[in-house]
Amino acid sequence: MGRASAVHGSALTRLEHAWSASPARRRRLTPPGLADFVCDPDQYADSAHRRHTNLLHPKFRGVNLGGWMLLQPWVTPSLFYQFENQPPEKTAMDMHDFCRVLGPEEGNRQLREHWAKWVTEADLEELVAQGINAIRIPVGDWMFEPYKPFEDCTMGSIHELQRVLRICDRIHLRVLIDLHGVRLSQNGFDNSGHAVNITWQERAPRSARANDGVHFSHWPTRSAGWQGSFDPVTMTYSSISWDNIRATVQLLQRIAVSLRGFEAVVGIEALNEPWQYTPIDVLKAFYWDAYWAVRAAAPHWLFVIQDSFRLDEWSGFMKGCPAVALDTHIYQAWFDIRSQQSFLDSSCSWKQRIRAIQADSLPVIVGEWSLATDNCIMWLNGFHDNAPGFPKVQCAMRNCPLPYVSGIPGPPSEGTPNPHGTGDSAPDHGQCPVSRPWDNEDEIETMLAMHKFSAFEEASALGAARVLAQVELMDQWSWLGAHKRGWLPLNITDPPPSLLNICYAAGADSHFSGTDPGLPWYNSLPSAHTSSPVLLLMGVGMGTLIGIAAMFKMVLALFMKGSHGRKTTQDAMQLPPRLLHLARKSQGRKPSGLGVLGLKQRVSSRSLAQLAFPLMNPQHTIVEADEDMADDDSLLGTPRPTRRTCSDDEVER
Repeated sequence: MGRASAVHGSALTRLEHAWSASPARRRRLTPPGLADFVCDPDQYADSAHRRHTNLLHPKFRGVNLGGWMLLQPWVTPSLFYQFENQPPEKTAMDMHDFCRVLGPEEGNRQLREHWAKWVTEADLEELVAQGINAIRIPVGDWMFEPYKPFEDCTMGSIHELQRVLRICDRIHLRVLIDLHGVRLSQNGFDNSGHAVNITWQERAPRSARANDGVHFSHWPTRSAGWQGSFDPVTMTYSSISWDNIRATVQLLQRIAVSLRGFEAVVGIEALNEPWQYTPIDVLKAFYWDAYWAVRAAAPHWLFVIQDSFRLDEWSGFMKGCPAVALDTHIYQAWFDIRSQQSFLDSSCSWKQRIRAIQADSLPVIVGEWSLATDNCIMWLNGFHDNAPGFPKVQCAMRNCPLPYVSGIPGPPSEGTPNPHGTGDSAPDHGQCPVSRPWDNEDEIETMLAMHKFSAFEEASALGAARVLAQVELMDQWSWLGAHKRGWLPLNITDPPPSLLNICYAAGADSHFSGTDPGLPWYNSLPSAHTSSPVLLLMGVGMGTLIGIAAMFKMVLALFMKGSHGRKTTQDAMQLPPRLLHLARKSQGRKPSGLGVLGLKQRVSSRSLAQLAFPLMNPQHTIVEADEDMADDDSLLGTPRPTRRTCSDDEVER
């Protein structure tokens, strides 16, 4: 199937013809003739595979550089105070409008200072010292193919990206480039760089808590335009922007051509969090074509697809294709109110789910996660906005962070500023909303981190604590912040068995497939269940010992109950027989460890891929009109071979 598809044309083209020929096709899930999207593994067994296998070891343990190249108000609120108490045309809720409102000169001035301060060499070296061996860098398509309003506003972004890549080359920190935002937005949310379809209102809606000021609505009208025209009545796409999607495929190849010379860059993620209403056949065809396009340019790269918060839709997809992984994002911040125990249990429930997905489809990367258990952090669901029904808990307030970029205002010291969205999330008299700390905050955050490590270690690559460190408001969303609080291991290079076995020892290793239809942007949420309170006693240092005690107590409890039945009271210890089954099943068995870093990468298909996606002409190499590039020999200099036996058209590092 892989060979036929590569030689006879793109999946997008064939799917477009099928949609055009029969409108009824739009309700089906797979295009004719491309039902499986699978590769023949026999055609990749060659020496080239063996040369590149070492690039995938050891297992990824990384963080995201969130809020750096692609601004998000909740990550860097101090950059967005300047847009409060402004009329709609002067209000910026995302990076698109940040550039539109400020204009190219002032916008670029602020961005350059932000880029330089948000990610420093010292930050990256600190991460390496903590055992981090990889970073995921979110980027926007406008960086590589500028268009308004980003065109001059983001001038210098490629230069800054090169700066960090050179540091990563030097300190041996691997990089996954993540296409986080595209033109017209792939999900309609600000994390794509453009919050689409915001509706401004002259008067406050009845549901609004604020009775004065400027009001807007986003959640009821949100949609994504990258895919095509969306019908909010039927909640389906009435037409698909095939040319727009193909342009993104071509852009991904151009990024690969431009960055493949950096030793640190080991792969690319095709698109972050595509809207879950994207037709699955269209999304699969896009990934399939993008895979071959990138492979033609950088056969040694890992290619990552994002699950679109539909983790179960990818069974068998791209099976047998070398160097492919599936990224899933696992958060508890959108859960209903729960006990501490249920958060620990639901963390461990992902261990078996990840194992099942990897056995049936692709190696899994947990690309984003956090320690947050609520939506309280300001602007998480949008600038001066909140998703309907959130937050579900009572939040706390703390002093708002002051700007680190010069020449911009701080938070208003009086009142609650405009505008007002569907829900409440805004500064109030210089105070910003954050999570209310647990009474035993240090203990529970440490426990939660350990349970997530144990569960996510099942995946091929441990993902990220959402952002690097400079989340300005809460350490639960920041790796470096959580590390400084003592919630994380000193070094995660070789996690001890006592940490990795916490979920096994606790018995909380079950699969839950419950979903919450009220959260269309989020993945299938594991249902809560109650497990042994012994879990609350477990820590990294005593995990193994207490794990044995927990198993003994479990067997003893089951024996004592005998034929009297199991207690069902709220405070009774729930010890179902499945725990014994899982314990027996896991004896003498190591976690698979199969994954991105253990995946056998074969590259003999490079010439085959080039038949379908020939490399673009040299004059199409990404060029940025930037004075910083004049003396920079990183992307646009004379091509020469690198240490990776690249071809003559390799871009100079």
